[in-house]
Amino acid sequence: MNNQPRSDRYCAVWLDSGGYRCQGSPKEDPLRVGVVGLGKMGTALARRLLTQGAEVTVWNRSPAAVEALIAEGARPAPTAAQVWDAAEVVFTFLADDEAVRSVVLGKSGLATRAPEHGLLVEMSTISPAVSAELAVEAQRSGLAYLRCPVSGNPGVLAAGNLTLIVSGDPLAFAAAGDVLGLVGAKVLYVGAADQARTMKLAVNSMLAATAQALAEAVLLCEASGIDRATLLEVIGSSAVGSPFVAYKRQSLIDRRYEATFTTAMLAKDLRLVAEAAANAGVELPLAELVGQLAEAASAEGLADLDFLALLVHLQALVGLPTDVPTTVPSR
Repeated sequence: MNNQPRSDRYCAVWLDSGGYRCQGSPKEDPLRVGVVGLGKMGTALARRLLTQGAEVTVWNRSPAAVEALIAEGARPAPTAAQVWDAAEVVFTFLADDEAVRSVVLGKSGLATRAPEHGLLVEMSTISPAVSAELAVEAQRSGLAYLRCPVSGNPGVLAAGNLTLIVSGDPLAFAAAGDVLGLVGAKVLYVGAADQARTMKLAVNSMLAATAQALAEAVLLCEASGIDRATLLEVIGSSAVGSPFVAYKRQSLIDRRYEATFTTAMLAKDLRLVAEAAANAGVELPLAELVGQLAEAASAEGLADLDFLALLVHLQALVGLPTDVPTTVPSR
């Protein structure tokens, strides 16, 4: 038996007097994984794992996404709990705290059938408080549990370029090894407890502030007679240029707001940021302000559009023609 955690792939992690360990050489049979939650990101994750040669078992609360993946080689499970029958590692990618509680802790949830030696990799953007609830249940059942929110969108995931922000038992993290590398190009370990949840919220808070600042810059420059393509080229070439600005450039020029991350999702995440800030005893005035703007934009019929609909909200607010229709008429 090798007493040191391996990093070549996940292989039979279990608890004993020395902590988490792996035994023997990496298995030659395909890695058996489960994916629970088949929204845009969960579906992209399942497809990514299939392309990497894994045997993938899937479950979703609505069946349409499951059927599409069956046609691509995935195997269905009757319930979330029964995903464990065919998987040694289960990834979850769910919408919010309520969904995670239901799918992991609820009736026929993952925790009700979790094998003692399994690994749960929970990738949703949820509150540290709910994440801590999962940790208690995982410890009770002997399940290895990694918090693993991500930075990226379905296209980034499909290309294998996702960034994973991970926390949890360091030996479980080491034993998970290349299974995480199948999913993303960067795997960043940030602590032994729920630090990954807070880190993800901090990143999304900065993303929200950047989106709002970009929206305000576009609004100001266009109101002053500067062409949108020109102003975005200048911003992208300046000290505040970033991959985010470059990524959003053409969509803004074309006034396209198809979403990989919606205004409603941004508003939800900023509510989580506010909760985390209150629990930490700090004030985040910028995040609070952008949260209010995202809530207002969502209420104006922009909830399901890309979160750069923050610009559309500003246009409506000052009475300018909007890039796309809103429920607030221009003045």
